[in-house]
Amino acid sequence: MKELDVYGSRFLAAKLSRRAVLRTGVGAAAAAAGLGAPRRTLGQSSGPLNLFTWEGYAPKDLVAKFERETGIKVTVTYYASNGELISKLKATKATGYDLVQPSVTLIPAAMDDDLYQPVDLGKITNAKNLIPTMLKASGELGGMIKGKRYGLPFDWGTEGISYNTKQVKKRPDSFGAIHDATYKGRITYRATFHVFVSTGLWMGLGNRMRDIYVSKEKATPILDKVLAKLTEDKKLVKTYWSTAQEIETLLGNEEVYVAETWDGTGWKLEKNGKPVKFVAPKEGAMTWMDGFALPRGAKNLDQAYAWINFMYDPKNAGAFTNDQRYGTAVEGAANFLDPAFKKQYQASFSKKDIDNLWWYGIEHSWWLDMFSGYVDRLKAA
Repeated sequence: MKELDVYGSRFLAAKLSRRAVLRTGVGAAAAAAGLGAPRRTLGQSSGPLNLFTWEGYAPKDLVAKFERETGIKVTVTYYASNGELISKLKATKATGYDLVQPSVTLIPAAMDDDLYQPVDLGKITNAKNLIPTMLKASGELGGMIKGKRYGLPFDWGTEGISYNTKQVKKRPDSFGAIHDATYKGRITYRATFHVFVSTGLWMGLGNRMRDIYVSKEKATPILDKVLAKLTEDKKLVKTYWSTAQEIETLLGNEEVYVAETWDGTGWKLEKNGKPVKFVAPKEGAMTWMDGFALPRGAKNLDQAYAWINFMYDPKNAGAFTNDQRYGTAVEGAANFLDPAFKKQYQASFSKKDIDNLWWYGIEHSWWLDMFSGYVDRLKAA
C-alpha cells in the first residue's frame, strides 16, 4: 500500500478516524446503520431531478451519462457558499430542490431550521462502495443528528495556498503568504470565515482556532485580533474571490500570484498547463467534507437517490475526481484515476501534512450569525 495513495487505500480514511476532532466511537453504530439492509435498484424515471450544488459538482459528461442511463432529466443550479445554500432553503421553505450538497459541518446549522429530511441508506445500492471511515467521519462532523442520518459523504478536500511558479520563486509553506507585502496587489482569498481561520492559525491563536467553536464569548477576542490583522493587510489584496470560475481566472490569467484556494483549484490549473501549484501550509491544510442532503420539501426523492447511487459508482466517482481534482468517499475510484493526479497529490502532501490536517468544526446558527458579522466588518473596512 502506497503511503499517499489515498483513493486506492484506507490510508487517509484511517487518518480521518484518528483525528482529534473526531471523537472515538461517536456515531459509529448509527453511521453503519442501513448498510446491511436489503436495497432495491431504482428503475428509470421520466421525472426531473432538481440539483442545487457547488459549481463543478455536476460535470456535463456525467450528467449526460446519468440522463442516458436513467431517463431522468437533470436541472442544475449552483450556489457559491454554504451560507447561500441555507439562505435559499430558508426562503423557499426547503422546497424547489430535490438534492443539495452542503459541507457536512453545516448540516446542524440547517437543522436548526429543520431544512433537511433523514436519508434512507437502504435506497442506495452503491452505498456498499463507501469507505467505512468516510461514512463514519461524515456522521461525526455533522451528518448524524439525534441518531438519524441527515447527510452522506460525497467528496473531501483541503484549503491551502496556490501560487504562480514563475512569479513566486520560493515555494510558500505558510498561510502567512497571503499577508506577504512582497506580493502586494497580487494576493487574493475569499472574504469568508475561511480566511479568519487560516490567519488565526498563522498567528497562533485560540488553541489552533478550536476555541472559536466553543462559544461566542470564547471566540470574540480571538476573532477581534484576526479582524484587526486582516484589516491592516487589506491593502495587499487585489480582490476577494467567491466562485471557482473567479479564482481560476485570477490565477490562470496571472492577475494574482498568491491565493488561498481549494487544493482542487491549484491542481486543476496545473493540469491545464498553467504555472500554478498547490501547497499544504505548515499550520495545517484546512480540511472539509461535502455531502448529500435531502431538503425537507423535496418532491422527487427517487430521482435524488438515483443520482447519489450513480455518483457512488467507482467509475463515476473516479471521473468526477479526474475532472474536478477533489477526492471522493468512494472506495475503488482509484482504479479510474489519472496517474498525473496522484503525482500532483504526492507533490502537495507529505505524511506530515496528512497528519497535520485541520478539520473544520461543526457550525450552528449562532456561529454562522457571529461570522456573518465579522465578514461584513472586513468587507466594510
